Amino acid sequence: MEPSHAIVKALADPARLQTFAQIVLAGDHGASVGELKEHHPLAERSLTRLFESGLVTRENGRIRVEPQVFRAAAAAAREAAPDAPPGVAPEVAGLYSGGRISVRPVNRRTRVALLRDLAGRHFEFDRVYTEREITEALAAESDDPLQLRRDLIDELFLDRTEDGSEYRRREAPPI
Repeated sequence: MEPSHAIVKALADPARLQTFAQIVLAGDHGASVGELKEHHPLAERSLTRLFESGLVTRENGRIRVEPQVFRAAAAAAREAAPDAPPGVAPEVAGLYSGGRISVRPVNRRTRVALLRDLAGRHFEFDRVYTEREITEALAAESDDPLQLRRDLIDELFLDRTEDGSEYRRREAPPI
């Protein structure tokens, strides 16, 4: 079972959710079973599923939350259903949501990394492209392919003829 499913199933029950919330509120110190039972008589029964899901651990008689379980579940979910299309450079994969670019980076270094990735995945060096081919390739990745096309030209990943009828991939200088 995928880790995120185990977490959702563990927290779907109101009694387990309440018990988990009490453990979270106990902080780094954790909570004892006795303390949990004071607030909720069925807390001990709820703990089994919480332990199985990895959400909580027991150490020295205290029950503590394991926050890294959420990070691991999120990573597993991303791997199982990535937000970025296959082949996207890891350093720009966070800019994607649902397989499409969700944000235009403000930071130039990040924007150039995204453009380098797009150019590398979509355009060959020894080929001439039409404006339509460039726009269609970028439309598969973004709701604003025209801005991406302009950015690719501005950052020297693409050259175009003066009349805009031909585009060619070029190697951009490093930033």
